[in-house]
Order: sequence, then C-alpha cells, then structure tokens
Amino acid sequence: MKSTLQSFFVLFPLAFFLVNGCAYFNTFYNAQVYYEEAEKLRLQKEGKSVPISAIDKYGKTIQKCQKVLKDYPESRYRIDAILLMSKSWFYRQDYDLALDNLKIVVDEGTDTQSEEANYWQAICKWKKGNSQTGINELTILLEESTSKDIQSKCHLSLAEISNELKNYETALSHLEAGARLSKDRAQKGVIYGRLAEMAFNKERFDLAQEAYENVIANSLSKEKIELAHLQILKILRVREQYRSATRKIKGMLTDDKFNGIAGNLELELVQLYKVQGNVTEIETRLESIVSDYQRTLVSAEAYYLLGQVYISEKWDLKKSKEYFDQVSKESSKSLFSPMAKTRSKAIDIYLGTEKDLEQHLAIVDIDTAILVNTSELDSTINENIDEKDSTVLAELVEPDLINKSVSIMVPHRSIPELYYQLADLEAFNFNRIPQGIELLNKIISEYPDSPFHPKSIFTLAFMYESMGDSLSAENTRNSLLDAYPNSEYSSYISSGVLVELKEQGKIYAEAELQISLHPEKAITLFKEVIQLDEKDEMAISAAYTIGYHYDNSTQLDSALKYYNWIIDHHPNSIQFSPANERIQTLQFVLSSMNETPIDSTILQDEN
Repeated sequence: MKSTLQSFFVLFPLAFFLVNGCAYFNTFYNAQVYYEEAEKLRLQKEGKSVPISAIDKYGKTIQKCQKVLKDYPESRYRIDAILLMSKSWFYRQDYDLALDNLKIVVDEGTDTQSEEANYWQAICKWKKGNSQTGINELTILLEESTSKDIQSKCHLSLAEISNELKNYETALSHLEAGARLSKDRAQKGVIYGRLAEMAFNKERFDLAQEAYENVIANSLSKEKIELAHLQILKILRVREQYRSATRKIKGMLTDDKFNGIAGNLELELVQLYKVQGNVTEIETRLESIVSDYQRTLVSAEAYYLLGQVYISEKWDLKKSKEYFDQVSKESSKSLFSPMAKTRSKAIDIYLGTEKDLEQHLAIVDIDTAILVNTSELDSTINENIDEKDSTVLAELVEPDLINKSVSIMVPHRSIPELYYQLADLEAFNFNRIPQGIELLNKIISEYPDSPFHPKSIFTLAFMYESMGDSLSAENTRNSLLDAYPNSEYSSYISSGVLVELKEQGKIYAEAELQISLHPEKAITLFKEVIQLDEKDEMAISAAYTIGYHYDNSTQLDSALKYYNWIIDHHPNSIQFSPANERIQTLQFVLSSMNETPIDSTILQDEN
C-alpha cells in the first residue's frame, strides 16, 4: 500500500506536467500548422498578393498564439508564439501590432529569434512607408548575419524595395543573390519567379531563361510552372531559335502533362509561323484553335488574331469584323476583348465613311452625265428642232439620271473630309501607313481649296516620320510652311512644338504588339494612350485592358481604379457594363480584407 501511494505521489505531478505541457504544445503546434498552410497558399501566388484564404489562416495562427500567451504565459513557446503572431500580423497588414510585439522578441528572445525579429521589423517599416529605413536596417542585417536563410530573405526584400524605387539593376542583383542562398524550395521558386519576370521585362533573356528553368524545378504552383514553360518558348522565339521552339512545342503537345496549356502552346506555334512569314499555316492553325478550344481565353485570342490576318493580309474588313465581334463572345475576360471592340468600331466607321464617299462620287458621276447629256441636247436643239418642242426634248433627256440624282442623299461631310477620315483609319487604326499616305496625297493634289488641305500636309509629315522617312517628313513640313505660313499647323512647326496628331493611335498599336510578349511594357503604353486623350475611344479600351490586367494579377486596388475611371468618365461606352460588374465583385473581395475605397484618378497613376 505504501509503495502504491509513493508511486502515486511521484507519477501524479509528472502526469500533470505532461498533460499541461502537451496542451500548450498542441496549441502552439496548431498555430504553426495554420501558419504553414497560409504560407503555402501565399507562395502559390508567388508572393505578389496575399489571397483571402491565406489571410484567414494567418488570423487563425494569431488566435492560437494568443491562446498560448493567455493560458500558458510561462510557456517556453512564449517568444516563438509572439514571433509567429507578429509575422501573421505583417501579412494581414497590421504593421503597428507586429512592430510592438517584435520589440519583445528582440529584447527577450535568443540571438536567432532576435535576428529574425530584426528582419521583420525592417520590412514592417518599409511597408509603413519608410523605404530608406528598411534598406538601411536590411543592409546592416545582411552584413552581420551568418544565417543563409536571413541573408536570402534580406536580399529578397531589398530586391522588392529596389524594384519599387525603380532601381531595376539593383533589384536583379539582389534576386540573383537571394535565389542562390535560399534553401527552401518554395521560397526558391518565388525568388526565381520574380527574377525571371523582371529579367524578361528588361529583355535580359539569358538570365530570364535560366530563372524560368529554376521556377520549373522549384515552384509549388502548377500554374507558375506552366507559365515558365510558355515564357521559355517566347524567349526562344525572340532569340530567333525557331527550330528549338517548334520542337519543344510539338513535344509538349504530345505530353498529357501539358494538356492544361495545350491551347497556349498552339498560339505560340502561330506566333512562330508569323515571325517566319508562314501566312498559310497561321490561318489554318487559328481556325483549328477556335474549333478545338471554344469559349476560352485561347479561342478569344485566336479570333482576335484571325481578325488581324483579315486586315493585314487580305484586307477583308467585313470578315475581319466578324472575327473581332466573336472575341468577347468567346471570353469577355480576354485582354483582347477591349482591343477587338475598338477594332470592330473602327471598321464600322471605315465602312460608313466608304459608303458616304461612294454616295458623293455617285452624285458627281450623275451630275457629270447630266451635264454631258444637256450639252448634247443643246447641240441637237440648235441644229434640228425648235426649242419649244417638248416632245422631242423629253425623248432626248434621260429621265433616270434626274431621278437618281434626286434619290441619293448628299452626305453632310465633304469628299476631302471623308478621304481624310479613311487615311486616318488606314494609318493609325489598321497600320496601313502607305495607304494612308496615298489618300492624303489625293487630298493635297485634288482639293487645294479644302480646309483639309493644310491638315493633310501636316499629317502626311507625321506619317513619313512614323515610317522613319525623315527626309520626306522634312520636305513636307517645309511645303506646309511655304503654302500656309500663318496656319495653326505651321505655327506648331515654326515654334518648335512637336504636335503629333495621331501619336495616340501609334502608341495603341505598339501596345497591342507588346501585349503577348511584354505585358508590363504594353500596360505602360496603354497608360500613355489615356494620358494623350481621355475622351478618345482608344483611351476607354486602354483603361479596360489595364484594369483587366491588374484584376488578373490580383492587384485589386489598381484594377478598381481603372474600372471606376470608365464608370465616371464613359458611362455610355461598351466597356461600362463589364467594368461595373467587376467593380461590384472586387469591392466585395476588398471589403472582406478591410481595404479602403479606391480613388479613380488615373492620370497621376504610379502603378
């Protein structure tokens, strides 16, 4: 009996300790599990934004850590819980709460814990707007720390800050160093992803290709791995390694592992045909794509490219318009949707202008025929009949000519104005500058008294400049100064002010060319389009394209800014309804993240 009691007094305190120890350990363990799950979700987004699902996991991490601190204040996991909680607050953008608790870790933690807390303090200060303080503290920590993990994190954060400050070479250098030092595969995938994207946008293609290969090897995100494969194909195309790119695409198309991007691979094959001038293969392949990948982003892009083919290669505007109109039906979310709508509207204007011009020319032909007919009648009257003989007159004059002349409505725009409209569309909407030049020369040679005569000369100079024909541009400007020394167009030239009437169209066209290969560069060009003329249809299309780009890359505040601009400034545009629908969805998402309302002013946009 005595032995039993002794055993009880020995085992009961031990059991009590183990039960309590397990309780706080389990609570902290659960906090760690939530944090790791949140990190996995965040890293799958390549660190560009924190998804709502991850924010929820960080919140649960904080709850479990607070329970450890409240119920087990003397726990040996206390400092670890405070540090974990601080990191979770950082990702939930509660920087002040994070900083307050990180001070405790710095003061009371081990050297390793204090060092990590110093890192988080530095990036909290950066996120609060103190970029230079963040740089200084991260640089010091980078020099003093012997931990490769801390060094890698410092490089990654310094790269982000440098990129934010537009110090791109510095950012690339830090990303390269951070990638080499990182041991964690997921983190390595994130770093290489950022390095690859930045190097690609800066046209450092050797570096970009190597980085994308490392993304494939390390990333946890299937989407990012697939994107890396596609980007490598684009790099091979840019570097004119067409045979290697073609072999790679055909090999991937036979591998079930790449079924998810098969349509994108087909589109990349089209781009290879395009740069090699294989027009027949382009149309055949695109027709196959729209049939095989219906109602997808892939088919939407294919329809857009078909529309472009029927403008550039066949000059069949009606067929081209059919393809452009199909883009939004395939996918309203396609980046090519707003551009297709702009193209379609330009075609409508062109066809309407052509119709008006045909009416004008028909009237001119009828008037000429009547004039000739009347002249012949006068001759006949003088030679053969009495002028009062109405029966003979009626037989000589063709009544259909009079009826036709009366039935044709005279367009309100003059012939020179219509020619100018066609030239404008040819050059700046359809990228047919030689045809635009031909039409302007027609105005200049045939309508010297028209108010569109000096305007045509001025625009002609700009077209020559756009083609790189500086000599013709200079000669044209000189002829304008000679013929119209006091005109507003001459004043633009003589005062040294470079007024490029259709710079907006030129930039828009360049943005379209860049959208597949260099989306970031294209977005920058689209912003320029808006700044040049907010009222133009191209500006609306550009704004919607930018909004969709930010929407798709989860930069929700920037997406809302551009969607709201359309709502505020262009309520009657075709982009109004889809922009409004996205605003409602994004506002719901942001409200759940406690974000603030977004200002719709975009001309001073910094993104």
